[in-house]
Amino acid sequence: MLALVLIAALILLGRWQWDVSESQRGGLQNLLYAFQWWAMAGMVVYGWWRLLRDDAYGRPAARVAPSRASLSSAEADWEFPEFGQPDAFASLTAQTADDRDPDPELADYNDYLTRLNARSERAR
Repeated sequence: MLALVLIAALILLGRWQWDVSESQRGGLQNLLYAFQWWAMAGMVVYGWWRLLRDDAYGRPAARVAPSRASLSSAEADWEFPEFGQPDAFASLTAQTADDRDPDPELADYNDYLTRLNARSERAR
């Protein structure tokens, strides 16, 4: 219902701009605004159609790679030659803070945050 009201309003605004463009105070800018209002009405029609279609038929599911834990033993042993070993990247993200190279600026900042947190805890 809202879409129909919006479409009607946009069409009427486009018609109004068309009429203004043909008057003495109108010009090319008003004519282009008329087409812009009608284009927006078209976008509402497309969006409404898309929502109805997706509701009726569903959206295609996003392709998500399965986790290694959910794979069978044959699938888990499969190598990805185009990407290299899958665990090569996992080892980079699985590092703990102690495993990474020390960063003195980061350590100072973390100490500062710890002191601020302790101060706010004492103030409560």
